[in-house]
Amino acid sequence: MARDQMSEAIALASPNGHISKRALLAAQERIRQELFGNGLQKQGPAQPPEWETLRRQAAEFRELARRGMKSRAYRKKADELEARATLLEKICEQKGK
Repeated sequence: MARDQMSEAIALASPNGHISKRALLAAQERIRQELFGNGLQKQGPAQPPEWETLRRQAAEFRELARRGMKSRAYRKKADELEARATLLEKICEQKGK
């Protein structure tokens, strides 16, 4: 930080630092610009395709059914998810070609 900005930072941090509201806002904006620029551009992790997520959920339902939890209902739900995933995968492949 330059000397001017350093004194502003000290004034901002100091309980006895006398600074007008206008100067305070200006100092905060300058410090924000210096630290962060135009903002933090955070990109999250790449998300799997929807059909892959559906297949993972279907596998979880099949595992629950295998353990005896709502066997018929969870197998049915897994079959529905698998069918939907297959349909979505075919659609994605057609768009990709």
